[in-house]
Amino acid sequence: MELRQGCRVSARSEFEDAHGYWNDSLDDLLNADPKYFAAYDRLLRVTQKRGNLTDAQRELICVAVNAQVTYLNEKHTRHHIREALKSGVTNEEIDETLQLSASLGIHSMLVGVPIAHEIFEELGVAVDAEKLDAHREALKQRFIDEKKYWSSHWDVVLAYSPEHFEAYLDLSGLAWTHGVLQPWFKELIYIAIDVATTHLFAPGIKTHTAQAIRYGATPDQVIDVMTLASNIGVHTTLMGITQIPAGTFEPTERKFPR
Repeated sequence: MELRQGCRVSARSEFEDAHGYWNDSLDDLLNADPKYFAAYDRLLRVTQKRGNLTDAQRELICVAVNAQVTYLNEKHTRHHIREALKSGVTNEEIDETLQLSASLGIHSMLVGVPIAHEIFEELGVAVDAEKLDAHREALKQRFIDEKKYWSSHWDVVLAYSPEHFEAYLDLSGLAWTHGVLQPWFKELIYIAIDVATTHLFAPGIKTHTAQAIRYGATPDQVIDVMTLASNIGVHTTLMGITQIPAGTFEPTERKFPR
């Protein structure tokens, strides 16, 4: 028992030294399954050891992944904002990260409107999405000028609702016209929210990976962003382990078959 307790104290100390924090969920996980805890610790250290992103950049990516609308994990968003501030991130950089992450809501239009357009075509009530009037053409050009890309997904959105397109462009464009983060890192944030397990928006991953590289990001940085996003899978264990009664993890006879 004393040896086991000593190992747990050592494991906690090593984790705190490496990551700079500790919380009750980690305590519960360490007590429940030290081997799993050690594997989780190793998983968290991967992007840190690879060194392609700074501590501050990794924390901002984690803020984006946890705060984006398909996850909205308040506990971990709060944690990573705290860690980001400790790493020297400014309030403005956090605010911009959240604004960029909030753009994920537009995917309701990017996925939904093309599907609706197909149905409209079948029923003979579709608009001609290939012919844009002067106002729509101007909005398209403004999008390209500000965001430096265009995707065919936007064509039908612009065709059916230039009002929404313009309002969205005004909102999402603020981070690009008045922002403090570098363009390549903004694109990494977009990759992070698109690749999150709760979303997995393949068209966005392709578009923003290409944009990130064009702006100067490296392939290793892109891969590390995806690695960070994938780590939310362990939140299942961190959340669930707290619901198991304390003191029930001493070695017992296995009751279920493997």
